[in-house]
Amino acid sequence: MESWNGFDKVISEEDDAYKVTLSNKNKVVVVTTPYEVGELFLEFIIDGDPYYSDWVEIMEEPLSEYMSYSKKVIECFLYNDVRLVSKGWWVFKTYELQFQCNGAWCNVLTPKI
Repeated sequence: MESWNGFDKVISEEDDAYKVTLSNKNKVVVVTTPYEVGELFLEFIIDGDPYYSDWVEIMEEPLSEYMSYSKKVIECFLYNDVRLVSKGWWVFKTYELQFQCNGAWCNVLTPKI
């Protein structure tokens, strides 16, 4: 959690998981990490309303890579313009959370580290 220094954050333990709430102005990211499971649950909030949520499996990565990756995802969302883009059609429709990076739109969950 020290890798997330520099953010306004609140850390708590709830329901067998660590929950970290990080914020910048009107944006919030809630990161939930269950004790026994190698998953990272992310809730992205704008102006107090849920905007997007997703999860990432982290079982194989060393802790340092996991912390670096999660910090980059959080930075991309909190400090850049963001948008939701629909992909696919009909029952195959999904959404991708994107941030503006050097004049292009990139997936928040696959930032260049």
